[in-house]
Amino acid sequence: MLTIVFDFRELTSRTAFYHHLVQHSHCPPAFGNNLDALWDWLTGGMTLPAVFRLENLSCVTDELTPVLAVLHEASAALDGRLSLVSGAPAGEVSQRDRPAPSD
Repeated sequence: MLTIVFDFRELTSRTAFYHHLVQHSHCPPAFGNNLDALWDWLTGGMTLPAVFRLENLSCVTDELTPVLAVLHEASAALDGRLSLVSGAPAGEVSQRDRPAPSD
């Protein structure tokens, strides 16, 4: 199952959010970097099930508020196949901290 950590202390713009999503979700580089492309990827392109860990939500900027709205709408539309979790359990290794797989 795909798990991606989004730390909003580090992701302070839509550009940063989209870049992080593309980097960690196997999204094609031609991703449109807009809310429509985000919806399309979440509901039709991304491998599911998936878990998005949303850390430091108190740091979300006004620019990212619509992104969070799309995440919540997609999660509801996907009947649990996209789980949004605030924070990460203590001691859990996040996607960004895992070593890259060797081929």
